[in-house]
Amino acid sequence: MDVEDRSVFELPYVKPDKTISIGKSEDQVIDFYLPQDQRKPLIVLIHGGYWRPEYDRKHLAPLARALANIGWPVALIEYRRIIGNPDAMMSDVISAIEEVSKSYPNLILVGHSAGGHLALIASHKFGASAIIALAPLTNLLAAEELDLDEGAVSDFLGTPASLRSDLDPMRLSAPTAPTTIIHGTLDLRVPIAFSRYYFAQKAGPNMHFMEFENLGHFELIDPRSEIFTEISRVLDSLS
Repeated sequence: MDVEDRSVFELPYVKPDKTISIGKSEDQVIDFYLPQDQRKPLIVLIHGGYWRPEYDRKHLAPLARALANIGWPVALIEYRRIIGNPDAMMSDVISAIEEVSKSYPNLILVGHSAGGHLALIASHKFGASAIIALAPLTNLLAAEELDLDEGAVSDFLGTPASLRSDLDPMRLSAPTAPTTIIHGTLDLRVPIAFSRYYFAQKAGPNMHFMEFENLGHFELIDPRSEIFTEISRVLDSLS
């Protein structure tokens, strides 16, 4: 199979219930998708796109709304995606998490692809209640060696991955919060071997790994996909 299901990008954009700004850039914003009953922990939703500027939060809006529709308050965050400036990116992610934590004491970080990478890194800087990483990029050294997405790691870091161990989940300790990694075996963007190896190296009572046959990269963020039910079950187990 050499073509992935990208139909999630064809879903209509769903406007948030409210948006707040946390900086001067148009990319320093947070979109909220809120249920009437907000007793559940807040989901901080972090989009992927190999850290590249052309991919923004809007492709996760249908997932954000679907989660709100089943009772989860969601903060869909945006962050500056400046080639070669990963610290600005990480700063925005942390600032967004700190901002929403003022109103929501319990946060679950949910990130997809590069957003999964950012969630894992952020968990070392902010005490989330739990983490769900969907097809995360867990090993910058390996991704650089494989030249994933035509030099995405080099573009992201602006320096060799060997010099930024602080941004490489594989070279950091495992998150202390309950962490669930979810990956499809047909993923062509981030090979499932990344998650398998990360789980094997970071195994512990708080680390969980779920792999699904016949699922690619983008189905994981498609609320019409069967995986949405599984993600919902994981979330329910955490609340």
